[in-house]
Amino acid sequence: MDGQVQAQWRRPTDKRVERLDTERLLGGVSTILSGLSIMASFILLNALVLFTVGATHVLGQSCPCGYQDSNGHVWREAIVSTFTQNAGALAAVAADWVVATDLQVQGGTATADIQYVTANVFQHNDALGLKASAYDNSSSVKCAEIFTQRSDILYGSFRMQAQVPDVPGVVFGFFTYITETQEQDIEFLSSDSDYYQHLYYTNQPGQLPNGNINTAAAKDVVVPGADFTTFGVHRFDWLPGNPPTLPPTTTYSYAGTNNGVTITSSTVISTQVPTTPSEFILNVWSNGDPNFSKGPPTADAIATVQYVHLYFNSTSFSASAFDTQCGAAHGVPPCSV
Repeated sequence: MDGQVQAQWRRPTDKRVERLDTERLLGGVSTILSGLSIMASFILLNALVLFTVGATHVLGQSCPCGYQDSNGHVWREAIVSTFTQNAGALAAVAADWVVATDLQVQGGTATADIQYVTANVFQHNDALGLKASAYDNSSSVKCAEIFTQRSDILYGSFRMQAQVPDVPGVVFGFFTYITETQEQDIEFLSSDSDYYQHLYYTNQPGQLPNGNINTAAAKDVVVPGADFTTFGVHRFDWLPGNPPTLPPTTTYSYAGTNNGVTITSSTVISTQVPTTPSEFILNVWSNGDPNFSKGPPTADAIATVQYVHLYFNSTSFSASAFDTQCGAAHGVPPCSV
């Protein structure tokens, strides 16, 4: 696909920000809340927020001095979702993620709305399946999305081991988001003729005010020799300026093998790097837009995800609190990740 097409596409208003106050807190507990008084509901919601923040700290007890990546950066917290675990993929989803169920009404050149449904997030081939269903000629395409319970993530190293969908007409996304101008994406378009080695890295918005592509913020990347239909690791590192007087950066990368040959790729974007705490999202969707997703799909289009590893800092666990935690552990080395 031509990079200019990517620049022309923008998500229609999808009410993601508005839903943060509902699905993140209420997802998975609606049946519990239905029988509670209004005051009791507020108490439970507050407890859930504290639990959500605390859950990662419990994970951190095994790595009290953080997580050190291959570039030497140390991150204070982690969400490690292993969808191949014995307990099943959905157990890993329930621990740290919310399954989206919202309807996103589309506009412009889209031919269908996007309806996220719980059933399209499922156990698939001993991993997690995210599915856009075969289009049934209704007003919407049934799609899949999960997003983190937390929206306080600020900088980190984010990895996904996955296979892309091979049915034309969908978008598979792996990205941080909090607003339309505070978003960084890895996206795969299954309608591309070279979808198995073609991806899009964008620090949104990907276009200039005049509608032209912002080539500094949006990169159309082909990885020669890659095969994204086999499991490989897609990653981006969201880094603050070092020293702080320098601008932040997003380094996007891929590592995989094809017929025993190691294939790697790396792309740095230093324009429009987000600076606001965000949530993390994975989705598979289509709205039939001939200028981007194309489709809708005529058969089920499934992305298969074996794991998502998020190593990060947050606004909920300060550097001083982290130093105290590490000191109490007598300064053990950080875990290598």
